[in-house]
Amino acid sequence: MMRILNSEFDLARLMPSDEELVVAFVPTNRDIYRMLQACHKLKTIYIHPETFKELPCVGQTLLYMQKVELVVDGDVPKNPSLREDSAGENQETTPPRPASLVMVSR
Repeated sequence: MMRILNSEFDLARLMPSDEELVVAFVPTNRDIYRMLQACHKLKTIYIHPETFKELPCVGQTLLYMQKVELVVDGDVPKNPSLREDSAGENQETTPPRPASLVMVSR
């Protein structure tokens, strides 16, 4: 079964029998180490290309040493923080408007 990890908090749900993971956030070296510790049978990790660019080299080396295949695939969900950044670029910028007018006098 393929398990999707949307944040580091999903690492607590990992099972020793998990063989394939979809990582939708940028994992730290510690997160990668926790994945390897929790999933004894881990064979493949799928990651989005934009997330892969931010993946630490040491983490990639850890996966390589444990013979875990790292698959960079555009169909994998992006990092939620990256999604927000790209959504902001597509929208037109509008000047901020006050929600309500407040009069202050002395």
